[in-house]
Amino acid sequence: MFFKKKNKEQVKEIQPQGKKVIFWGASDRMVCCEGIDCEVNEFNVTSNPKLNEIGYVCTLEISAPNESQGLLIHCFYSGHWSFAVSPSDEDSEELPAWHIERTWGKTNSHSETLEIYCPNNSRVEVINRIE
Repeated sequence: MFFKKKNKEQVKEIQPQGKKVIFWGASDRMVCCEGIDCEVNEFNVTSNPKLNEIGYVCTLEISAPNESQGLLIHCFYSGHWSFAVSPSDEDSEELPAWHIERTWGKTNSHSETLEIYCPNNSRVEVINRIE
């Protein structure tokens, strides 16, 4: 699947609305989150069989009630943590209209910090990695 290119007139800045959720990596074994409903706020490779130890560690899915589409977060570890985002619906070419901010080292010096403003009552869970 390829995303359609947009010209500058089609691109709108999405303003922060909803609940601020933060994701970051900790040590070499955990993806942490804050501000969202989830089973645990530290997804640890030693206790969750869906997480891999290095490289493409896991996929997290954010879903929200009454929203047809959510967001996938692909988590990578290579000595540093980084994240990629994509639509949760493989037939969609658009991300949900949720404001996303990325910074380096804001929470941990060896991790990107991903901040997503998603609807209230959103939930995150680990799903099987896309292979």
